[in-house]
Amino acid sequence: MNLARVEYYFADFLSLLESRQEAPWIPLYATGEERQAVVDNRIFLELAEEARRRAGLPDDASLTDLLRNDQANLELRRLSGLQEAGALLAHHAKLRRSNSALFEISPGFRFPPNVWIIGAINVDETTHYLSPKVLDRAHVMRFRNPVLIDWANVERELETFDLDLALPMNLVAHDFGVRAEYPAFDQADPQVKLLVRLAKDHLDSLGIEFGLRAIRQSLHYLRRAEEAGTNGKSALNAVALHKILPKISFDVEKTVAGGQKRREVLIGLRDALAKDLQGMDSAEVTESAVEALDGLIARAEGNNGIANFWSR
Repeated sequence: MNLARVEYYFADFLSLLESRQEAPWIPLYATGEERQAVVDNRIFLELAEEARRRAGLPDDASLTDLLRNDQANLELRRLSGLQEAGALLAHHAKLRRSNSALFEISPGFRFPPNVWIIGAINVDETTHYLSPKVLDRAHVMRFRNPVLIDWANVERELETFDLDLALPMNLVAHDFGVRAEYPAFDQADPQVKLLVRLAKDHLDSLGIEFGLRAIRQSLHYLRRAEEAGTNGKSALNAVALHKILPKISFDVEKTVAGGQKRREVLIGLRDALAKDLQGMDSAEVTESAVEALDGLIARAEGNNGIANFWSR
């Protein structure tokens, strides 16, 4: 997805995906193209009708009859401005192809419920970082280099893997969840209070926007994770990794309101998450948000004070 900036080709689609009451309508071409094709055909037909009238041909004379008649042929080329017979035929063929395309291809389609959009990016000095517009509307998962995986642990898991692979796997779209509105922003909700506290006490000072959209989407994730049997702390850890940490890219030496340096605020965020995630089973998660913050803060010291979630 980072062959070009995502906003260059995916911004409209990201906005459409915010429509939660029904599957979004994906336009394939502008309706203006359809209207223009109709106008072009109407003009050509009116000119052909005038050429028939001037040549004295009957109203039911076909275009072939018109072209075979020297006077009608000349009149049509004169009226259309296409003096060459080949140009006239080429224009007519173009109109036919345009009509055929419009009749055969729908102007759009309803996004099917069994399709999910998953994009892969790599992050290095040749690529662009994802913008807040993308991060606010997507869940970002960071994967480690597979070479660094604890293969011995993977092999132990395989030894205890008892699922019968011969059984069929029948899944329908509904099994992955139903498209619905994100949960309402209820200030009395404990999860809302937690997310708002993180935004007010830490993220805002760091220049990280974490507003209503991000909070409601995070709530949606927490509710779906609960339905899937995921522990609440593990789900909150994922929200921090997916929605908050990817936005960290700034100079920790800069001061914020109150005279604090961003480093101190960042450490405060780390401590707040450590408290909220206390008791989380590390075996249930692939990465700890607290440990990720520890590594991020440590790397900033050797990176001229630049804290960046994506750097290594």
